[in-house]
Amino acid sequence: MNSAEAARKLGVEPASLSPAPAAPRFAETWKRMQKEPPCSACGQPSRTSSVIHEPAHGPRWFDRCRGCFLATPPTLPASPAQFLEELREAAADARMRLHTYTDESGWEGE
Repeated sequence: MNSAEAARKLGVEPASLSPAPAAPRFAETWKRMQKEPPCSACGQPSRTSSVIHEPAHGPRWFDRCRGCFLATPPTLPASPAQFLEELREAAADARMRLHTYTDESGWEGE
């Protein structure tokens, strides 16, 4: 899920969040994360920061602690199996040897 969906799932009201730059550079996000602002949902020290864009409120910082982040994981643009297939193809095209490792059961769907 994206950050706006995660905020809704966690019951975070965008109007309560701090204003943010529309497109922060990584350095700006990293600097914010180093300060460990309180999680937007539960108040614990945050471990990740992102920006949500709500039409009525503009860009807002959305900070999540480890627990809230794990409860609302980001959606991968491709399944792990699809990602590995594309990685293998790219390695073959570049004539590079590629070794991939997963746990004993592999990734779900692979």
